[in-house]
Amino acid sequence: MKIAIDVRHLCAPRTSGIGRYTIELIKEMANQAPEIRFLLFAAGSQNTLSHLPDFKASNIFITRKQTPNRIISALLRLPNGPALEDFLPEQPDLWFFPNINIIRTKLPYVITVHDLSFDIYPEFFTRKDRSWYKAAKTKDLIKNAKHILAVSDNTKQDLTSRFQIPDSKITVTHLGADKNYHPKTEPCDKNFLLLNKIKFPYFLSLCALEPRKNIESILEAYEIWRDQKPQRFNDSTTPHLVVAGGYGWKAKHIFKLVEKSKYNNCIHLIGYVEEKHKPALYRNATAFVFPSFYEGFGLPVVEAAACGAKIITSFSGSLPEVAPENAIFIDPYNVSDLVKAFDQITISPIASVSYERIAIRPYILPPEFSWKITAQKTLEQLI
Repeated sequence: MKIAIDVRHLCAPRTSGIGRYTIELIKEMANQAPEIRFLLFAAGSQNTLSHLPDFKASNIFITRKQTPNRIISALLRLPNGPALEDFLPEQPDLWFFPNINIIRTKLPYVITVHDLSFDIYPEFFTRKDRSWYKAAKTKDLIKNAKHILAVSDNTKQDLTSRFQIPDSKITVTHLGADKNYHPKTEPCDKNFLLLNKIKFPYFLSLCALEPRKNIESILEAYEIWRDQKPQRFNDSTTPHLVVAGGYGWKAKHIFKLVEKSKYNNCIHLIGYVEEKHKPALYRNATAFVFPSFYEGFGLPVVEAAACGAKIITSFSGSLPEVAPENAIFIDPYNVSDLVKAFDQITISPIASVSYERIAIRPYILPPEFSWKITAQKTLEQLI
């Protein structure tokens, strides 16, 4: 059997959550189904194609089309334009699309829907992004799929309620955290923290710097909390705020807020963090703060929990579904909730012992939060 997979979104210098899902899933599927030929399709300039991960499995075959993806997308939208499979050297049996994209195919396909934020919260997208989703004919793309994979029960519910997709046509395949996400500190942790001049306890925010992630509320709550913090905490033991992640839409607004803050010497914007360094940040944080307005899954919450971090997150979207039971849930629209959460973390008996490293808290990921299970469920719908 031959399964084609669209990996055009992997031709980027930085890996997103969807990119991580695609990479881990392809590797695991290739391992579980050695008899299947996985035909990957990527497009872009020579430079962008160089960012494509190196898949080593012998049953993975990559077509690298040296044509800008915008040209490919334009061709696919022409009335008599080519089908996506026309760019492949051999004909597949079906397509697997790990994410929404501009697509034309004559073959059956399975598609993964990560969330419907573009439909539920269009205000969190630029005009250009909203136009792109319209050009992709997203609703038709999803409805015409042979089968749909939703990354959470919440996304499945959104699909049935907003797009009227039959329940039987959707399978929930949660995401996972790989073996590098664990609570035991590694020797390299200290080196990474020192490299970023992190020599203090800290609350951690790790996500793309964009409005949907609600970083503005974190900054506001942190400032209020510092103003009201209990007198028994002095400057050497009071957590700083580390904000990590790639710069997205309206990131400049975040920079300005930090610059204006009276506590800007305690707020650290460290930018994009490579996958291999994320566990160090999670493991050594006083707490991981993720008050997003909406998530289809919320992979950072699962990764942080796997590393033993205390979690502060919102009760919106899929987050109550994926966060551990001992997480602190807040209303993302209520800054005072975040302030109270900071207090709850820092006055707890565990936290008062030491901020430098909260005692290792064993957290066993639910079995469904595994790339192995994700791949098994995906293959069941592809074969």
